[in-house]
Amino acid sequence: MSWRNKNALLVAGAVGLSLLWTTFSGPVLRPHLAGIQTPYLASFLVNLSDVVVMAALVMLAARKGPLALWKMAELAASPVKPLIWGAIILVPAAVAAALMAPVASDLSANTLLWQGGIFPVIEEVVYRGLAVGALVMLAHWRWWAACLAPALMFGIVHMAQGENPMDAAGIVAITALGGLLFGWLFVRWHFNLWPPILLHVGLNSLWIVFALGETALGGWLGNGLRLAVVVAAIVLSWKMMPRRLQQ
Repeated sequence: MSWRNKNALLVAGAVGLSLLWTTFSGPVLRPHLAGIQTPYLASFLVNLSDVVVMAALVMLAARKGPLALWKMAELAASPVKPLIWGAIILVPAAVAAALMAPVASDLSANTLLWQGGIFPVIEEVVYRGLAVGALVMLAHWRWWAACLAPALMFGIVHMAQGENPMDAAGIVAITALGGLLFGWLFVRWHFNLWPPILLHVGLNSLWIVFALGETALGGWLGNGLRLAVVVAAIVLSWKMMPRRLQQ
């Protein structure tokens, strides 16, 4: 086996182990964080562990330093064009939600900050920036396969939101499809992480600010709005980034 193939296999294995950790990090760590009273801090530490484990294992497998991972995920890429793209998509969605849905009764600034902002950013760094980036650029997977594996784990991680098996299955399916979309955006925008971050933050924030549904399943209004946003994101990305997908 050549060094290139061996290295690719090691990187893929590192990503796989890291994704497996994201599934079990909550159950493993939360009992040890039970004494933390600050809202969302325990969840933040669990999410932070996902970043640390993914980065450490990928660096070890690929023999790369932190700077190489930073460049791989394009965490320093310009946000200007993605911000224009995001505004075109999300501003009309926010206006539609404001006109057709009431403000959520449990809305709080703390929830909006963490669930609408910080957690989606961390998830995109883990599941797209590090996982998809490593699988495409270091393990040399085709882009669609590299997007699929993290998306499936991304869906499974959200399974606990379901109150019954049917709800859980629906949430896994919707979040996994969302993960595929975020992965496609990451690759389509030439590994610029800003588009998936902006869309993820925007969708989460809409669901927090407005009563569009308690979970990812939502109601007819929430699902209709989500579909419109997804279609707009795909079409506009195709127009603004016309070059062919890499890999």
